[in-house]
Amino acid sequence: MDGSDLMKYELSGFPLKRKEFNEKIGYAEKYLFSLGLKDVAEEIGKENAKWFIANVHSIQEKLGYKKRAIVVGAPDFTFQTSSNKFRRGIPEGAKFMWGDNSYDFVLADLEIDFCGMLVGAVEEDPSLERILSTLYEMREKRYEIDNLEIERSYFWPGSHFLKLYDVKNYKALDLPKNVVVLHTSSNKMRNRLKDFIREKAEEIETPFGKPRILRGKDAREYKKCCKYASDFSKKKRQIVFEEIFDGETIANHNHCDLKGLNEVIIGCDVVDEGEVSVISLIDRAYLVKGKKNLSSEKIEECFGSRSIEEWVYDYLLNLNMVPHGGGHELLGVDHLEKIILYPEGRIFVLKCGSRTEAYEDMWNMSRGYRVGGILEKVQSLGLANHYATLQLIYTIKVDF
Repeated sequence: MDGSDLMKYELSGFPLKRKEFNEKIGYAEKYLFSLGLKDVAEEIGKENAKWFIANVHSIQEKLGYKKRAIVVGAPDFTFQTSSNKFRRGIPEGAKFMWGDNSYDFVLADLEIDFCGMLVGAVEEDPSLERILSTLYEMREKRYEIDNLEIERSYFWPGSHFLKLYDVKNYKALDLPKNVVVLHTSSNKMRNRLKDFIREKAEEIETPFGKPRILRGKDAREYKKCCKYASDFSKKKRQIVFEEIFDGETIANHNHCDLKGLNEVIIGCDVVDEGEVSVISLIDRAYLVKGKKNLSSEKIEECFGSRSIEEWVYDYLLNLNMVPHGGGHELLGVDHLEKIILYPEGRIFVLKCGSRTEAYEDMWNMSRGYRVGGILEKVQSLGLANHYATLQLIYTIKVDF
C-alpha cells in the first residue's frame, strides 16, 4: 500500500517525509480490522487505531521485536472521549495486541481502569427511593477488600451508573422479572498503577509520539498487579450489588482490562462460549451468550479481499469478543475531511453541513450514544446469541 488510498493527511512540520509516512500508515492499516457500523465515529476510531499500530511498530523496531500489532474493533468501535487517550491514538470498543503474550513489554499509557458491568437478578420490586437511601448510607460506611478500603468518594453522580430493567418474556427464559446492571470501575487500582508506571516506565521516542513502556521484570510485575486490580474491581462490584439488592449474579465482566503481557481490551467484553454478557444501550439492554468468534466464514465475508497472515488469521478466529454498549456517536458531523499532522499533535477536520470544524480530540464535540444496529451486527457476525431483552425502568447516575 503506497498511501494513495488512505485518508487525506496534511503534514505540517511532521518528522516523517510523505513517502515514509504513507508507508508506515499503510502498513499499519493492514493490521486494523473493524467490525463497526461504518459511521463517522467509527472512522475516527479507525484513524486512531492506525496511529496506535504505527506507533507500536516503531517501538518494536527499536526493541528488536518482529512488527506485530493488531487492533480489532467490535461493533461499538468508536473514539475515546478521554483527551489523553485520544491524543495517544487509542480508540474505544476494541481488542489491542502487540505480540503473542511472550514479549516482555507492556504499553504503559493505556490508562486501564478495570471498568466493567455486573448483571444481577433482583428478587423483589425495588423502589427508587430505597436504593437512593441505601446509596447515601453507603457513603458513610467503610468497605474493604484484602484490608484495602474501597474508595467512597466516588459514590456520587458521574460517568458510571446503576440501571434497573424489566426482563421481557422472563418466565419463558427462567429469569427474574427485574435485573440490575452496575457499571463501575476502580479508580483506586488505576491510580496505584499510574504510580507504578510513573516510577518504572521508560519513554521511547517515535515519529508518532513518546510512548512509555515497561520491560522485563517490570512488565511482568505490572501484569501481576493488573490481575489483582481486575479481580479487585469485580469484587468491588459484587460488594456494591450485595449491599443494595437480594439476588444472584448473572454476569460480572471487566470491559477495560489487561488480558496478557501484550493484549488489552478497552470497551468490549471477552467471553467464553455460552457465557452471559450484557450490551447496554441508552434505553434498553440485551443479555447475550458468547460464541466462539470469529468463524472462518465471517472472516472471509468481512475481510476476504485482504491478504491475511497466518498469525493474524488465528487471532481473528479466537477473538471471543462482544461489544459492551452502543459506543459514542458524533452529532451533526457528515464526515472526517482530513487530518493535519504537526510535530506535537493532530488536528481532525470535520465537515458539519456547511461548517468546517477542527479539533485535537473529541472532548468538546457534540456527541451521544448509538442506539440502533448493535445487536443486529452482533447477530449477523455470529459473535453471540441473543438471550434476553431488557427494558429500562430507571437510571441512577452514580460513579462507583
